[in-house]
Amino acid sequence: MLRFSGSNWFTKPHSRRKKVKVTFSDQLDSDGSTSSSPATVSPSPSSQRSHFLENFFGSSKDGSSAKGVPSGRSAATSELDRGSSLRHSLSAGVTGSPGGPYNRRPPAQRKVGQRMADCEKEEASNLQVEFEWVLHEEVHSVLKQLHAILVECAHRFPVPLYGNEGKKQDKFVLTAAPEQLKCVVTLTGDSITHADINFKVQRQQQQIQRTSITQDYPWKIQQVQDAANHLQQAINHIDNVDSAYHFKTSDEVLHVLGNILGALQRGRTSLVVPRKKPIDELMKSRNMKALSPNLPEDLAISFYIQSHKLIFVAYQLTNFQGTMKFDSCQAECSVPWLNEVLVLFTVALQLCQQLKDKISVFSQYKDFTVGSRSPSALSY
Repeated sequence: MLRFSGSNWFTKPHSRRKKVKVTFSDQLDSDGSTSSSPATVSPSPSSQRSHFLENFFGSSKDGSSAKGVPSGRSAATSELDRGSSLRHSLSAGVTGSPGGPYNRRPPAQRKVGQRMADCEKEEASNLQVEFEWVLHEEVHSVLKQLHAILVECAHRFPVPLYGNEGKKQDKFVLTAAPEQLKCVVTLTGDSITHADINFKVQRQQQQIQRTSITQDYPWKIQQVQDAANHLQQAINHIDNVDSAYHFKTSDEVLHVLGNILGALQRGRTSLVVPRKKPIDELMKSRNMKALSPNLPEDLAISFYIQSHKLIFVAYQLTNFQGTMKFDSCQAECSVPWLNEVLVLFTVALQLCQQLKDKISVFSQYKDFTVGSRSPSALSY
């Protein structure tokens, strides 16, 4: 009889019986002994099932199943055992046994306030790192760029400035149509060293007034020297900052940048916006007394710089019903080095202002200092 080991779908524990030797009547001799000839035995239910399974799944030549199941156990039995084991593990998980797949609790949700606090801490830490990088790296890099720009600007000035010898000389012709004014000037540094001046005077009879400026008494243009002085101050403010110095607060950087910006703005304004003098102050100035020959008391002239231009103006005073009025006629010309100087002034101002704006963002955090990584250093 074929016996099955283990629990399976066909064999139940209570159906197992001991092996009993069966002898049929046709196998007995007349004298009651067992015959040696083979007899036909009716197949038992167990052998029928075994034969059915072998035909269904197939068997190899060595007696083992085609699916790799041992010969003592059918493939269907193995498959059913695995299914039973899976159902057993699932049922164990559902009933709450330890380690079941459905016995895990979902992770506790963090509070929204805690997540916001963590985000603020991370933002504060990132700001601190960027702040230290700006103080230690970017500030010195920008100051170095500013220094190079301002030195280049100083070399454009026609006066001795930061190693520049100056003494640059330019000649210009200024005219106003129709033949109202003509002036040929020689500009050396910040002074007009020579000039031939002719302009018409509107009186009862039109006449031409002539005068000149000689090298013995040059006409001083104070705007050029003022702009050069302010530029020198801006360069000095940068030179006073040691390249190895580590800034600790935003106030330190803002103080230095404020000084540089102030000097640059004053220098540029000196060239772009000339200071207007009253007519009586102009007539009593030292420059008017240097003209050769001197002009009459009702006439005056002026030289000044506005933006990139040299401007010459001739004034004529008139007394109209007891009120003093004046008429003017002017001519202008472009000065190349002034245009270059103003461009460099503008570039330096923009670069300095950008750095100041960036530092001003960090200055909003009053207690933000180098080495402080705590979020409490920020004042929101």
